[in-house]
Amino acid sequence: MAGIYIHIPFCKSKCNYCDFYSETFQNKNTTEKYVLALQKEIDLRIDYLDNYKIETIYFGGGTPSVLSVNQINSIFDKINDSFEISKNLEFTFEANPDDINLKYLENLKKQTKINRLSIGLQSFYNDDLKLMNRRHNALQSKKAIRDAQKAGFNNISGDLIYGLPKMTAQKWENNLDAFFELNLQHLSAYHLTYESGTLFYKWLKNKKLSEINENNSIEQFEILMKKAESNNFIHYEISNFGKTNYFSKHNSNYWNRVKYMGLGASAHSYNGKEREWNITNVNKYISSIFENKIPSEKEILSAQDKLNEYIMTSLRTSAGIDFDYMKNSFDKKETSFIEKQLNNKLETGFIQKTNNFYSLTKKGKFISDAIISELFYC
Repeated sequence: MAGIYIHIPFCKSKCNYCDFYSETFQNKNTTEKYVLALQKEIDLRIDYLDNYKIETIYFGGGTPSVLSVNQINSIFDKINDSFEISKNLEFTFEANPDDINLKYLENLKKQTKINRLSIGLQSFYNDDLKLMNRRHNALQSKKAIRDAQKAGFNNISGDLIYGLPKMTAQKWENNLDAFFELNLQHLSAYHLTYESGTLFYKWLKNKKLSEINENNSIEQFEILMKKAESNNFIHYEISNFGKTNYFSKHNSNYWNRVKYMGLGASAHSYNGKEREWNITNVNKYISSIFENKIPSEKEILSAQDKLNEYIMTSLRTSAGIDFDYMKNSFDKKETSFIEKQLNNKLETGFIQKTNNFYSLTKKGKFISDAIISELFYC
């Protein structure tokens, strides 16, 4: 099985926290050329996935909901003509609340193969949304969810952000209550990070805003885990929670190192041997593709790279590191070193061991990045 990711890098405006590649313009001619380039890139990369069956398709962004139903179908039809598609295909489509209405959603449901929505809510407080430069308000968020449900979608994920400047524990708890009242199936909750190049990062450096302290961050993460558990959401990955049978297959495949092909400007790909990423420029991407050139760079993964990636991706999940798999897949000297490091971590209370699986404890999940980096084999 394998996955396909399609990056739609168009946004009507740039969110102040976002460092994903996007262009803040909406030019119908450019968008149409881009859709044609995506289809042509499929032809150029037809052998990348070694004839693996496609289990997941994910339209991400940017803002995929700027596309028309016809444009979505033209991309899907090209994929369907070029690859074998699983009968249990998960087809996820990202959308912003202000880009969608009941008619558009009904058309997505009736006229496309999309069966999972991921909606960027971020907060149910208008002051937070304004600070982040989101174009929608809280009422639009709730209406978008209800419209999606009315249109017939029953696999819907919502994104929320915590750790925002001046966010209190009570405010975050209220956000979660509002989310769970909407009866969604999946939650992606991310702590705000100040990425270089974003407006938030600039404001942080200029002291126009300040980060919340670590104790408040930990408290909000603990509230998140408690609220999710009380609403029967399983914490299956550091930032992701889902009801039983509603985990994101596409993102789970990333963490399980399943092959995937990324199409579009800035999209990343992985085939088990190397990682590849396309140029982060729409016009250069389009012109290169029409010249039958894939505008990408690649990195060949060493055995050490693969080991460290296994540690990183596995520890982000609730399953954790399968040490039997690691022993059978990697060098004995390296795995012995990792085993010693893991056993030392057991004493800290950040890592636990069940049978032959090592996973993060609740306490360890909050500092997962630090723990994972300390375990890397160098």
